[in-house]
Amino acid sequence: MTELTGRPGFAAPRAGRTATRRRVVALEMIATGTLAVSLIVAATAVSMGERSFARGHIGGPAAAQMPLPRQ
Repeated sequence: MTELTGRPGFAAPRAGRTATRRRVVALEMIATGTLAVSLIVAATAVSMGERSFARGHIGGPAAAQMPLPRQ
């Protein structure tokens, strides 16, 4: 049986609340860091893609060698 705390009700002991809060804070920090890294990766990919389109390297070297279809 669990140990009685002398407090009526269904509230968890204080020690359990601080451990839970620390877990939540740790998960929030991990999620924030992951979001920051993914935003940096996405911004890098977009900037590289814009440079590629501006230079005309849309399809790479294979697309430049393909003949145009006759009309």
